[in-house]
Amino acid sequence: MIEPVARTRLLRDNTAFRALWASRAVSFVGDGITTTVLVLLAAQRDGPAGLSLLLLANALPRLAGPLAGVLADRVPTRRLMISCELGSALVVAVIAVALPPLPVLLVLVAIAGALATVRGPAGRSLVPVLVEPADRAPANALFGLALTLQLAVGPGLGGLVAAGPGGIHTALVVDVATFLLSALLLARLPAITPPRDPASGTGIWADAAAGLRYVAAHPQVRMLVLSLFVLVAFAGIENVALVFLTGDELAAGPAGYGLAASAFGAGMLLTSLACTRLVRGRSPVALLGIGIAATGVGTLLAGTAPALAVLIAAQLISGGGNAAENIGYDTVVQNLVPRPLLGRVFGTVGTAAQLGAGLAYAAGGLLVGLTGARTTYLIAGAGTLAVLAALVPVLRRRVRETSGG
Repeated sequence: MIEPVARTRLLRDNTAFRALWASRAVSFVGDGITTTVLVLLAAQRDGPAGLSLLLLANALPRLAGPLAGVLADRVPTRRLMISCELGSALVVAVIAVALPPLPVLLVLVAIAGALATVRGPAGRSLVPVLVEPADRAPANALFGLALTLQLAVGPGLGGLVAAGPGGIHTALVVDVATFLLSALLLARLPAITPPRDPASGTGIWADAAAGLRYVAAHPQVRMLVLSLFVLVAFAGIENVALVFLTGDELAAGPAGYGLAASAFGAGMLLTSLACTRLVRGRSPVALLGIGIAATGVGTLLAGTAPALAVLIAAQLISGGGNAAENIGYDTVVQNLVPRPLLGRVFGTVGTAAQLGAGLAYAAGGLLVGLTGARTTYLIAGAGTLAVLAALVPVLRRRVRETSGG
């Protein structure tokens, strides 16, 4: 029988996982504050060109996921994550005190992006260590719930504090506090021995190459990484097309755009909440397939939406699908990959997603200009469903091999 209280049990009884989850939730809020406040700073002071450079400086380090994963596999995780949080606090504190000129700010933002890149695979690779196999999907759902705070709470909090007394300085100080609090929460984790001996004699580059070779040599893992890249490249196009769909096609104005964008986040939030209770012991491959299907169907529905209300419903479906995808991907990777390689594989997964997002942002504007917002949505939805058709048979073969062995 499927246990109906997985969320309560994980957060109430598993003190180590509770500390990890709480630290991630606080840190994600901090990330949302950081992004919002720095966007406001760059836009006000350095204009559109400065803002573009700042976003690029934050994004580029995230392409080094395989290298970041090496650290997750070699360095004791508690020490590594606490160091990243304290480093982030220091970087933001320097920005708060100095509000440095753009060239210096870009360097500091790149450092903050690198620290965030290391935190990601380190935290995700801890889930199989701290929870039972049947609890991995609910644990990942809780992580997804924490991530929605970055989108739902961080920007609003950052904007509100920046608009108050002290402005950007105060908002950055609040951000520093979130990273310090996260570090304190991580200090409650047990000492966890790294799965990879740091004195093994191989260097960081050699370990990163070994991780990439592992991904290339294992069909299911390789397909997961490639499918995520293609999936994000298609699904991410709607981030560009949505404003044109609401404005040009539906004449819904800025308010309509805001409601439609918020509906996507609401779908993510509701699905993450539901999955904390419903997915324990269930197939993560099925969850992944359902998530991709919901994203594709929601995107197609958005492209044909005759009114804003239909678009909002489509966005709820797409957002829910996105949350289920994330939970499914993380759980399948944790089930497939041995722990000594888990950090590097998660680092590679993160880089694949970043590359897909970059392609989506570049292609989205071009597609909207050539075909219009509706056709762009239809292309994105069809591409998403094509990914599902290619991915699921490969993963099903893995399930049959495992059950037969």
